[in-house]
Amino acid sequence: MGALHENVGVAVRKARDQAKELLTLLESQGHPQTGQSSSLYLALVSLQKRLFAAEPLPIAKFIPDLEQLARDCTGKLAPVKPLIEAALRVARGPGAGGGRAA
Repeated sequence: MGALHENVGVAVRKARDQAKELLTLLESQGHPQTGQSSSLYLALVSLQKRLFAAEPLPIAKFIPDLEQLARDCTGKLAPVKPLIEAALRVARGPGAGGGRAA
């Protein structure tokens, strides 16, 4: 695994950890966004696993998923958005294969 995958993975892990905290809080409150929070958390777990796979896809392939997850961070999920955006900045940085996937 390359350094870029590692750096994006670390950023995604931070977002995942925040999403898990929010999920636990929303579940305990019976909040209507619990389902959306659970989906966000599971998507971040899946993304992280794909980033750390033995032969991960090029980073550019992860950018659309990160963009969608950032858009999904509304309401009570808003605190996760900056962390996902940070992962996007890392993914789009130098050596990311030109930024956006086609």
